[in-house]
Parts: sequence; structure tokens; C-alpha cells
Amino acid sequence: MRRLAFRVRVIVAATAALARVLLRRPFRGPAQPTWTWSEELFVAASRAALVASGWDVELMSPRRRGLTPPIGRRTSSALTVEDVDLCGIRAERYCPRARPSGTILRFHGGGFVTGSARMERRVAAELAVLSNCDTFGITYRLAPKHPYPAALDDAITAYRALLERGADPASTLLFGGSAGAGLALATLLKIRELQLPQPAGAVLLWPYADFTFSGETIQTNGDVDMLPLRDLAHVWGPAYVGDADPADPLVSPALADLDGLPPLLILAGGAEALLSCAERIAENARTAGVDTQFTVYPNKVHGWMMLPKLPATLEAIDEITQWIAARLEKGIGAGSLCGDPAGAVGEQMREAEHVADGDTAGSDRPGPQGQEGKP
Repeated sequence: MRRLAFRVRVIVAATAALARVLLRRPFRGPAQPTWTWSEELFVAASRAALVASGWDVELMSPRRRGLTPPIGRRTSSALTVEDVDLCGIRAERYCPRARPSGTILRFHGGGFVTGSARMERRVAAELAVLSNCDTFGITYRLAPKHPYPAALDDAITAYRALLERGADPASTLLFGGSAGAGLALATLLKIRELQLPQPAGAVLLWPYADFTFSGETIQTNGDVDMLPLRDLAHVWGPAYVGDADPADPLVSPALADLDGLPPLLILAGGAEALLSCAERIAENARTAGVDTQFTVYPNKVHGWMMLPKLPATLEAIDEITQWIAARLEKGIGAGSLCGDPAGAVGEQMREAEHVADGDTAGSDRPGPQGQEGKP
């Protein structure tokens, strides 16, 4: 009954917000000069739904696997789609039927309190087709039931599992949006700490990666963005952080020293509350000498790429696919897992673990400055 009341409250709030836009815009114009109808409706409904739901983080986690949107016929015909187990981490795999150029480990968004790989399967499948990469979308554990470091532990387990299955790190990329971007960056830091083979890079979309919530755009864009983080930070933050220090670099990777990390592509919207977070990551990366491409899309809000026909979305998709292609061209091999469940990289990792453990009999243990983008 409580969950039903929660859903009704969210639906009513979003519907009322849509109605207000439909009644107001014809007479007063768009809330922001450049916003299309779809942008304004998206912002209004999303913001209202998050305000209505954000206080009950325990109810925000999807039941079972959450919504499962269908994959388009043209996209699905180009892929083999299957559920896989990555050493205990559930994942959905989207493998191009043509020989893949590389591997992508994808982390979903949702503020670490909601979301799932299944809910983002359509965009994950489209990413696999556009990049021609064997793509794995994992469902990591969510707060508040599983606070930090549960999500990071799951991400590292999944990355290890991909290497064990034969993925070549030189042609493997991490990819995430919002909380997924923060998790991807934290995973790179943990990979560095554990001295695991580094991936070829990471794509970070609208990163949610600072649990000190110190960025000024949380306030300055607080009334514009679809993500009302100014109102929800004191609820979502403690839910994920738990007993950890919010300033710990693995909790808030936007604050970390990024020395030695692989190349990063960072995209952000000029009207989003988390713009300062993205700017800080880009600044820290460049200070550390990390190859960084950072693009700010003017007047765009958090998650604007959920509007597939928006010109800025098409432009961002083109930027992402070109960056991925450039990274994979520099790799040392395709590193596809399709038809190769236990490749040379996995064998090398197992041998390294055996040597470290003093076990020669084997074991079954799973083992230059960037370019500025748009102003």
C-alpha cells in the first residue's frame, strides 16, 4: 500500500507539472529562451517527479529488475542480446553481430538510489550499435540498503570478470551517465589503486561525483535544472555515503587526484546543477596531465540526451562515437568477447594471481592535455 501511494503521488505531481506548462507556455513563452516544447515538458515532469519521490529513497529502488523498455527492431536485429553473470553481478549484454571493435562496461544512472541496467537497455543497445562495441550494462547494488562501497565493489567485480573472460583492456571503455559517470570515475581510481590493467578510457555524461555538494551551480542552476539537487542533497547524500567520509576520493571522485588515469570524455549541460562537478573533474584531470575532452552544451539540463531527437543530443552522440572510435584505434587489438569467453588477457591475469599467491598449480579463483569543447 505504501508503494502504491508513492507511485500515485509521483504520477499526480508529474501530471500537474505537465498541465502547468501546457497552460502557461502559449501565453508566456518558454521558461528558457532556447527550450523546445519537449525540453520544457521533460524538465517540468522530471523535476516534479523527483521532488515528489526523492524524500522516500527506500521506495525509489526498482522492484525486481524495474521497467524493461523494448529495444527497437532495427537495433535488436544488429545485436545478440543476452543476460550474463559477471562473477555474481547481473548484466545485460549487447554484442554486435559484426565483429566488435572493443568492449564497453556501462553503468546506469539514478543517483545511486534508483535505476537499473534494464531501464536503460534501449540506449545501451543503441550505444553498442553506434560504437560497434560488445557492451555490458550492469545492475549494481543501490542505497540506502547498500551504501558505499557496495556499488564500487560491484563495478570492480564486473571489470575483473570482463578481463577474466578475455576483454583486452587496451580496447575496453567505461561508460556512465550521472551516478553511473561518478561510478565509472571511482572505478578508474580503484583500478589504479589495485594496479589492475587500465581500460582505454571513460565516457562521463553529466557526472554526479561530489558528495560534499560544494559546486556553485547546485545553487545557481537550482531553479532551472530537471535535477533539484539543492533540495535532495541532504537526503540522497547520506543514503549513499553511509558511514564513509563524503570527501573520500572514492566516494567523491570529483575531488580526487586523477594522476595516471586513462583518457576521459566529459559532457555536461550549461544549465544543469552538476555543471560545477563536471568542471572540477575536467580541471583536476588536466592538472594531472590526463588526456581530457570536456564539452559543455549551452542551456542544456541534466540528462538532456534522454530526448533522442534534440539537435544537441544528436551532436553529443556524434561526439561520443567519434571519441570512442579514436580511442579504439589506439588500442592493441579488438578485445571482443564474442566467441572468446576466456581469452589471453584473462589467462595472463590468472597467471599473475597464481604467482602472487605462490600457486604454480593453478586456481579457480575469479579472479596531453584535452581540447576545450563548446563554451
